[in-house]
Amino acid sequence: MAATAGNGPVVLLGTAEDEPLTGRIAAELRALGIPIELRVVAGEAPGIDLEVESALRDGARAAVRIDAQAGRTEVSIADPSSHHVALKQVLEGPPTAAMVPVLALRTVEFVRATLLGPRSDEGEAIATTHDAAAGDAGIAASSSGKFNGSQAPAMSRLRLALNSGALFTPGGLSTQFTFGIAARFRLLPWLGAEVMGFAPLSQGRLDFDQAPTHASTWIAGGGLFLRQPTSEHTAIELGAGAVVGWVLASGDASAVSLMAQSDYAISAAGYARVGAELALARNLALRLDLLGGITFQRAVFQETKTPGAPQLAAWDRTFAAALGGVEARWF
Repeated sequence: MAATAGNGPVVLLGTAEDEPLTGRIAAELRALGIPIELRVVAGEAPGIDLEVESALRDGARAAVRIDAQAGRTEVSIADPSSHHVALKQVLEGPPTAAMVPVLALRTVEFVRATLLGPRSDEGEAIATTHDAAAGDAGIAASSSGKFNGSQAPAMSRLRLALNSGALFTPGGLSTQFTFGIAARFRLLPWLGAEVMGFAPLSQGRLDFDQAPTHASTWIAGGGLFLRQPTSEHTAIELGAGAVVGWVLASGDASAVSLMAQSDYAISAAGYARVGAELALARNLALRLDLLGGITFQRAVFQETKTPGAPQLAAWDRTFAAALGGVEARWF
């Protein structure tokens, strides 16, 4: 079983005062055949964070932070390819001697299930009885809010977000309001792909001297993004890609037209995105996204009633958008 747990050990990190809980977790892991390594650390959180990163970077399959004084364990599971944290589980309970066995059992069970997979039939009956006894204690503590399990928001396989916000296109077309949907797909634990589409909620104004008119923008595009959890409920994203904007003019069609003698124009642009999310539940989160980019193909209109009238770009050299919404997730 130690071989199936990966090439690296499970590193246990705790202070000297955490020894009773650390020793119990170590004994349980050894009994399962999982190799372990013990590290005594100082109590400062930043230093322990560095120790966790160092352990995973050095090849540990998992790192367990133990704080018996607070009744807390934190299990970080490493991604085999990147050696970064791919999954995190935090367990908390009242810091009493009676809860030490329950906290140790829950911690070991999470490590076992993650590294070794489902139990074999041979030991299932004994393990189930063991879990049931610990589960009763855990449920009793949980009902009073004293025992909680939480998990950092790993990237879901599929996410759909409904967004709305403001679109800014300096140079010609005034601010517009838009709404749409974005679908995001996991490619790697930290990398994903996204596609998006937006429809206008309002029109922007094009200020020709003699023929003011309005226009609205429809947008479609996609790209790639990186995602980094920042806490148990929050994460940030950095993305980049390309979008195409279809700008549709309205108003006095006899006064204003495009250079191509039609009432619409196509604009193409590259974008960069910064996103932030706040998880409300396992499958639901709030989002805030800021987009900005450079236009490669401008959407240009020109007044036709006045010979030699200057062009006016509805989408000029840059654009920006501020979007907020809600996101559903499928794991």
